[in-house]
This record gives sequence, C-alpha cells and structure tokens, in this order.
Amino acid sequence: MSCVYLLAADKELPLVNHQEFRVKTVRNVEIGMDSGFKLEPHRYYRESVDELGYPMKHYQYELSLEADERDLASLKQYLAEHFSPGETVELWHIWVGEHPRLTRYRGTLSELDMDTVRQFLGTEQVCFTVAI
Repeated sequence: MSCVYLLAADKELPLVNHQEFRVKTVRNVEIGMDSGFKLEPHRYYRESVDELGYPMKHYQYELSLEADERDLASLKQYLAEHFSPGETVELWHIWVGEHPRLTRYRGTLSELDMDTVRQFLGTEQVCFTVAI
C-alpha cells in the first residue's frame, strides 16, 4: 500500500515547485531535505488510483504539502491565481490498494487554514472540495 496526495481539477494547470531545503527533528535527530508545496504530473500511481473508482476530476496532479504556514500560503496563492470564483478543486489523500470508506469535506478557499491542512494530511481516504 502507498499513500498519494492529489490535486484534481476540471482544467489543465501549470506545474509548480516551491520546495526548499528544510531541517526537521524526528525522534531527536535532525534531518535535512527538500520539502514544501509542489505540483507535478500524476503518473506513478495513476493506474492504481483509477482502479479505486472514486469520482475524481479529470486533471490530476501529485501534491506535495506539509503542515507548514509557508506551504498553506503557497497553496492558497496558487489556487487564487489559477481558479476563478465559483470554480472548485479537489484535494485527495488516498491509499492505493485499499478501499476503506471515503470521507468528503467541502469548504471555501477562505476557510482553508492550518487546521484544515493538518486534517487533510492526517485523514486517510479523504477528499476536500475547495470552492474558490
């Protein structure tokens, strides 16, 4: 089983890479790595995600995102720049190879905050629909 985070839309979107070198402490050990907000083509798990049969928007992108204020700001800015009021985008957190119950949430771009990001990253088999 593998976890995948996706952004799904009704239209093609430009790719983005706002990743930067960050140092984190994991179990009292500092680890440095590139991380942050990033959208890239959904290729690696595409077939496995399609097999799940979830009603997902056609244009799908692999999403890298952390529970970090910089990532939240980058995501919100990206959505505001590339979507018009009234359009929606889906944020998916799914495990390929499993079919547990899917939870769906709906909200607006203005409601997208750190608590929402933490919930998105911490909940398996979830789709957040964000209205711009």
